[in-house]
Amino acid sequence: MNILLDTNILLFITKTKEFSPIANFVNPNERLTFVSIVSEAEISSFAIKNNWGAKRIDYLNRFLSSCNIVDVNKSFVGMYASIDAYSQRLNPNFGNYPFDTPRNMGKNDLWIASLAALLGLTLVTTDSDFDHLHKVFFDVRKIKPEEFVPFF
Repeated sequence: MNILLDTNILLFITKTKEFSPIANFVNPNERLTFVSIVSEAEISSFAIKNNWGAKRIDYLNRFLSSCNIVDVNKSFVGMYASIDAYSQRLNPNFGNYPFDTPRNMGKNDLWIASLAALLGLTLVTTDSDFDHLHKVFFDVRKIKPEEFVPFF
């Protein structure tokens, strides 16, 4: 299954000296790699706010050029709404929820999740924001932050 990188994966990749080894770790089966324009915007904003130098920004842009960047458009709206309602335990298409309390998701994460669901992608992330969606809307592959240490 092809993969979608969450913004936090991009952040870890930009911390390495060479993205080929870490890209192979993140995508060991060499599937097509997708990035949401939302993640590109988030990481670009992060770079500005944290005063990244030209070298690191160039490194990020070179990595992003190796990925398939997907724009947000009207076709995402229905899935976005469905995932948001499900996360709040208010989606009438689901009678049984594997979690007891609502899961508040950030709006950018909802756009990223809707892309994974619409394109049938495995979402690769380091956090738990998408755990409740695993095997319901798409597959989630979590990487523990400490697993990136050998690449620094």
